[in-house]
Amino acid sequence: MENFGQMAHDWANFFSALAQVSGALVGLVFVALTFNAKTLLRGGDPLMGALARQTFSDFLLLLIVSMLMLVPHFSALDMGEGLLIMVALGIGRILRDLFRLREHLRRLRIAQRFFLSLLGHAFLGAAGAELLRGAIGSGLTGSLLLSGTSLLLLSGCRSAWVLVVHEKP
Repeated sequence: MENFGQMAHDWANFFSALAQVSGALVGLVFVALTFNAKTLLRGGDPLMGALARQTFSDFLLLLIVSMLMLVPHFSALDMGEGLLIMVALGIGRILRDLFRLREHLRRLRIAQRFFLSLLGHAFLGAAGAELLRGAIGSGLTGSLLLSGTSLLLLSGCRSAWVLVVHEKP
């Protein structure tokens, strides 16, 4: 059975690239929030504001996961626990926002971005559970990490585009 250190080493190039990309995208969303603060934050469109916060959070989660995967001598148990905690907090925030904004969810094109993010969180949570189980060598853990990070990257990029080109009311 493969150990976590070897798995992390094998995936180091992927997570290094993901850290760079997600770090740049965190900056992009920050700039979009800065230039559209009145529209995207308090007093503006509540659904777009929630989407902006969610996009920023998704990219930040990708950055943190990538950085943790690059930490030398980090254990599978620590990574699994970290993933489950971050995912639980993320899913809780998404569900709270969806419940709070339920009357705005008729705008399905915007609302679907939250569901894609939820799916990415679910895959990362499953990867965390697999790490806690010690099932590293099966290939499932790597597939779940790849799927979760890819979905969050896709969801975040789609949402970031909407935020950047969003017209002020």
